[in-house]
Amino acid sequence: MFLTSKYLNKLVIIFIILISIYIMYFFYKNYFLNFLNEKQAFKELSYAQSYISNGLINKALNYNIKNHSLGLIGILHKYPHTKAGNISKFYAGICYYKLGKYEFSINIMKSFSSKDELLSSIKYGLIGDSFAQLNNNNEAIKNYIKASNISKNTFTTPLYYYKAAMLNFYIKKYAASKLLFNKIIIDYPSFFYYDNVEKYMMFIANKI
Repeated sequence: MFLTSKYLNKLVIIFIILISIYIMYFFYKNYFLNFLNEKQAFKELSYAQSYISNGLINKALNYNIKNHSLGLIGILHKYPHTKAGNISKFYAGICYYKLGKYEFSINIMKSFSSKDELLSSIKYGLIGDSFAQLNNNNEAIKNYIKASNISKNTFTTPLYYYKAAMLNFYIKKYAASKLLFNKIIIDYPSFFYYDNVEKYMMFIANKI
């Protein structure tokens, strides 16, 4: 039996209503709820930042009963897909490093992502610091080099070249150390450890 025009019109109306409901749900779920989550997540992040500023690392990381703040770990679990949740990974990585929990710091820093070159540079620099604390010198050097090359600037670039050079010197890879120190001498003469660089270059000259 063929469908009548009246019946077809009803189907079309029902279809349009269903599509409208879906679109409303989609925007509610993906935009309105995300907006509310983002707003609340940044509010929670502000509490954690305040604790970090005052050196209260454990309070920054964990749930605080007094003001019911989630802490960085709570933000990560409750708001994982927000910008605040992503930034919380960066702060948590710093906190774990300060607490001497270097493997935790490495793992959480690896999960942090940013289009900002300076933040990305610091990310890999801190991963390098954590590996250095764990006496994994090769991984530390690899991450210092990565940190140096992400953002060419007068702050992080020579700093991480310097750290990589120092570690190479420590493990007696003098040629590699010399190469990195030379980069600082040529490109970053205003580096605040420049005098140390020249001293180590004198030591290396007697080693190779």
